[in-house]
Amino acid sequence: MPHTTKNHNTDQQVPCARCQSSDAVLVVRTENLCRECFVKYVATKILKRLEKNQIRGGFKESQKTLLLPVSFGVSSISLLHVLDQQLQNRAQQGRYAGYNLHLLFVEQSTVLEQVILESSIDLLKQRYPHTFTAISLEDYSSYGIEFEALSGSKEENFQDMVSSLPSATSRADFIEIARRRLILEFAKKRRCDGILFGDSTTRLAEKTLSETAKGRGVAVPWLTADGSSDGISCIYPMRDLLRKELTAYASITTPPLTPLVLETATQIPTSSKDTTIDGLMSQYFESVEEGHPSIVANVVRTSGRLVAPSVSEDNQSCSICGYPVFTGSWGGDQQSVISSQSTEGNGSRTGKVLCYGCTKTALKP
Repeated sequence: MPHTTKNHNTDQQVPCARCQSSDAVLVVRTENLCRECFVKYVATKILKRLEKNQIRGGFKESQKTLLLPVSFGVSSISLLHVLDQQLQNRAQQGRYAGYNLHLLFVEQSTVLEQVILESSIDLLKQRYPHTFTAISLEDYSSYGIEFEALSGSKEENFQDMVSSLPSATSRADFIEIARRRLILEFAKKRRCDGILFGDSTTRLAEKTLSETAKGRGVAVPWLTADGSSDGISCIYPMRDLLRKELTAYASITTPPLTPLVLETATQIPTSSKDTTIDGLMSQYFESVEEGHPSIVANVVRTSGRLVAPSVSEDNQSCSICGYPVFTGSWGGDQQSVISSQSTEGNGSRTGKVLCYGCTKTALKP
C-alpha cells in the first residue's frame, strides 16, 4: 500500500505535490499526494480510459448499457465507486448520463472456497442502486455454452467437470475460462454495449505471464487489451492503476469501500500439488509491486503492444476457451488434438478442437 509521508528532519507533514495547499497523506509512485488529490488521481485514470474508448456520454449519443462484473475484490468495487460517483455528479448537474451500469456477480462457491455473504450483496445493492444480476457458473448451459470437449456429456454438472481435471492449475484455469465465457455470453444475451473489466495493472501483468506460461499466449491481446473479444467490446479502465493503489483508495474514500471488499492476501499452498501457475504469478507480482512498480507497469505496457491475430472464416474455435485455433503456426500437441477428430457417416467433423493451452488444461498426462 502507498505509505504515509512525513519530513523526518522537521517532524512536519510534507505538502501535496499537486495542490500544494494540503498535507500529503501518502506517496504514489514517488509523488506525495493529499487525500483529495489521490482520489482525483484514481478517478482521472479511470475516466480517461473510458474517454479513450469513446464512452463520453454526449447528449447526441444514445445511452449505452455497460456490464460491470463485480467479484467483491478491491479493483471491481473501486471501479464501481468511481463510475457511480460520475453518474451521480452528472445527475446533480442535470447532465445527460450517457450510460447506465448493469452489475453482474458470478457465483463460484461450488468450485472455489469463496463464499460471498448475502449481507455483502445487500450492502452493495443498497449503496449502488444499479441493475444487479447474480448467476452461477452452473448456469453455463443456459447461455449456450458447451464444454463437450472436456466433459463428454452435456448433462455433466460443472463441479464434476472441474473435479475431473488433472491438476490444480488445470482446475483454476478452467474456472477462469468458464467465468469469462459466461460474462461474455451474458453481455451478448442482454445486449450490453460493452463490458468494463476491473483488472488492475497488477492483475493484467499476472494474466499476461500466466496465460503465456499455460500455452495460451496467442490469446493475451483478447484477454488484456481494450477492444472486441468474441464480438463484444471489452474495456479495462483500471489498467493504469496498481492493486496497492486501489487498496489505499478503498480505505481513503468517504465512506470507505473496505466493508464491501472481501479480497484477502494471496495464500501460499501448503502442498506443491495445490500450487497453480495463477497463484505463483499472484505471489510474484504482489511482492514486486511493493518495491518495483515500474516492472509491473512495463509488463502491461509491453503486452499492450501485442496485436490480436486476424481471424478468418476457416479458423476453428477452441471447444473450451472459445478463442481461435491457429493451425498454420503451431504443430505438436495442438495439431495432434485437431487431427484426432473423428468423422461421422455424413462426413461432418466431430470431436475435440482445442487450442494448445487447453490441451494442457483438459487432457491428462
